[in-house]
Amino acid sequence: MLMRRVIKTMAISGSKKNKVDERHSRILSAAVEVFSRSSFDAASTEEIARRACVSKRDLYTAFGDKHGILTEVIKTVLEEGDANLRRAISENRHRLLSINVTLETIGLILVREILSPRGGFVCRLAFSENACRPSIGRSYFEIWYSRRNEVLTQTLSRAFGKAHRSSPAPSEKDVAQASRHLLALITHLPQLSVSLGITGMWTPRTLQTHVKNSVECFLRAYPSLL
Repeated sequence: MLMRRVIKTMAISGSKKNKVDERHSRILSAAVEVFSRSSFDAASTEEIARRACVSKRDLYTAFGDKHGILTEVIKTVLEEGDANLRRAISENRHRLLSINVTLETIGLILVREILSPRGGFVCRLAFSENACRPSIGRSYFEIWYSRRNEVLTQTLSRAFGKAHRSSPAPSEKDVAQASRHLLALITHLPQLSVSLGITGMWTPRTLQTHVKNSVECFLRAYPSLL
């Protein structure tokens, strides 16, 4: 009898958790749609609740306030981008690509993420709301910059390792610094243009030229990679 009660209690608890998780997911999906179409101030919690088929009380219970919702939206979108980048690198890891092509491929993925509708609105809102809620800027920086830098550092470590098979490879600190330099060269201008709402300058051709020039500049500064 006791075991049956325990099993029943666990089943009820699991069912409640599933409902909460499903509701949380619906709210985030609705929030992504609403935030992507307007400024933070214009984004309506009423609209988010309506799209998610929940009450505003459920909304605030789950996230606290509208900035809390935005923080979770930023995390969700950026984590998806991080997973896509890692997947693309993993799929190309065993191909015999030159370091130039490898870095240009990664660079294009990074810039396209920034310029995409989802990546773009996240960047724009993170920059605009950072002044009144610094935690949002920190969240964007920690998730986007730190994780992308980690991926680049791993890629450069393998490249430096191949280039220095007969001599000592650069230290982890030096490789991490090189990664930060490359990330800045590739992403600074696209992120700045998105944060200012100036994206008309980017076409497939200008995007490729920007990434190619950034990688060439980086490799001139780090010839040991070649």
